[in-house]
Parts: sequence; C-alpha cells; structure tokens
Amino acid sequence: MGGIFGGRPAPTQAEKDAQAAQARAAQRAEAQERTEMQGAQARRRLRRSGGMKLLFSPARTEGPGDLPKPTKLGGNN
Repeated sequence: MGGIFGGRPAPTQAEKDAQAAQARAAQRAEAQERTEMQGAQARRRLRRSGGMKLLFSPARTEGPGDLPKPTKLGGNN
C-alpha cells in the first residue's frame, strides 16, 4: 500500500541513477543534433559561396603575360 497518507515511496538510488542517465542521454542527443545541423549549414554556406572563391582565385587573376614563356621541346633554353 502507499502508507498512511497514500504517498509514493521515495525513489531508490537506482531510480535516481536511471533518471540522471536519461537526462544525460537527452542532452547528448540534443548536442549531437545541433552539431549535425551546424555541419549541414556550413556545407550549404560553402556551396553557396564556392563560385565567388573560384571567381577571385589567383589562377583566374593571372593574365596571359604572367605565365612563363614556353621553351623549345627538349631544349634547355
């Protein structure tokens, strides 16, 4: 029975440990979900800004006069 006033008996140490473990697992799951969402957002940002990186890359800003002059095939000059 529940006792004189019908109250619930105090939780045992095992029940307290189980509740604490559940709380830690929930926090860990939320943190992992947040990390995954941040990673997805970062990938979307990179995909969106990738064109600008290619547009202003050093290879693109080089002109035809900036490249080394070709030499004779097989020659040292």
